[in-house]
Amino acid sequence: MRSTIGALMLAAMLSTAAHACPNCKEAVGAQPNGEGQRLASGYAKSIYLMMGMPMLLLATGAYVVTRAARRGTLPEL
Repeated sequence: MRSTIGALMLAAMLSTAAHACPNCKEAVGAQPNGEGQRLASGYAKSIYLMMGMPMLLLATGAYVVTRAARRGTLPEL
């Protein structure tokens, strides 16, 4: 367990900043005054949503299974 956490921390420390794809980069640069920042913010929020949704579904499933196990209503396999 400690080696896994250590490896993840090492990977996070050694990673570099990700660059945008050429089309996204040009789309942000082609926007009029101030719109590029709003577009970049929208891209970031959509990425957060795509990254967070699987975690939310996993956490909800774990909660439902744990609650059913504690109540004794979990069917046997």
